[in-house]
Amino acid sequence: MNDHGAQLNYWHPVLSCRRLRRSRVIGVRLAGRPIAVFRTEGGGLGAVKDQCAHRRMKLSLGLVDDSKLVCPYHGWSFGCDGNGQSPSAPHLQASVTSYECKETAGAIWIKARGSRDPLPRLKLDEWSFAGVVFNKVGAPLELVIDNFSEVEHTLTTHPDFGFDRARAAEAVVELSATADAISLANRGPAKMPPLDMRLAVALRRGDLFHSNYTLQFDPPRSAVTHLWTDPHTGRERMLKYRVLHYFVPEDPATTNIVTFGFLKIGWPVLRHFGRPSGWLFRRKLRRAVDEDAFLLENLADKSRDLAGMKLGRFDPVLGLTRERLQRIYYGNSADRASNGGPMQPQIDLPGAACVRGG
Repeated sequence: MNDHGAQLNYWHPVLSCRRLRRSRVIGVRLAGRPIAVFRTEGGGLGAVKDQCAHRRMKLSLGLVDDSKLVCPYHGWSFGCDGNGQSPSAPHLQASVTSYECKETAGAIWIKARGSRDPLPRLKLDEWSFAGVVFNKVGAPLELVIDNFSEVEHTLTTHPDFGFDRARAAEAVVELSATADAISLANRGPAKMPPLDMRLAVALRRGDLFHSNYTLQFDPPRSAVTHLWTDPHTGRERMLKYRVLHYFVPEDPATTNIVTFGFLKIGWPVLRHFGRPSGWLFRRKLRRAVDEDAFLLENLADKSRDLAGMKLGRFDPVLGLTRERLQRIYYGNSADRASNGGPMQPQIDLPGAACVRGG
């Protein structure tokens, strides 16, 4: 059965693998759709609409019996393919919408059956995988992406990284765009982080902080690299990291951010402490996204409309992300917004950034 929009044609991470043990079921929401994700006794994965075909009971409150998800109301059972039957009428056939479900990089992923989207390969050569972190944010997808597409907020947020607020005017922003992706290269005088971060990076006062990232929309995600360099020689300091953020809409007001972290450690001794380093890095990742969540959840206005905002030199990307979200992710025509209204015009702030491409 089909019960999905264009969004569900893409793979989305929805759960940590560690949360879903054998014979367990967990309810999630993806793009407003309730889905029951379960693991069979044999370790297989299933994902079906979280509503029994009989009397609309939540299947996520049921139990797993061998390879079937059993409704707690009347015992109707459904397989990973969504096909099911009634115990009191074995010849009565029933079915619910089912989704493709796989696991990789510590996360369980879901997409609509029949779409050709390949499962992401989350492996970076020469980088150490530090694990995956899940955060929930009480804000619409568009506003979450707004926050993660600019670094100006690091002046006052994120103690561990960002620009020095006293020298923010020296920061350089370079933006380039294609029809499918947006890339930004940001660099400027670094703020001085807490002692543990200064020691890990071997950071010196006056160093440059770099935040380089690419945004894509099939599904919405960003690849971000943070590093620090000597302003005179350009030599990189002893630690840099790369994070892959997946922005997963739960419903119109809530977005889950799933972050996959990767490390490059220059200190020879610390390279041998992979597991402790990964645990500490995941803690910092979770805290950093929580800092973003605080900002987003305390906006005075959570409207997705850009009209009336006084925008600065870090903000031309906002209009670009809106257009690509509508066209690529939502599958809407260029002149309509997701709420049925007109698209916001592309923002043009002359001199704000170096813009290349179309």
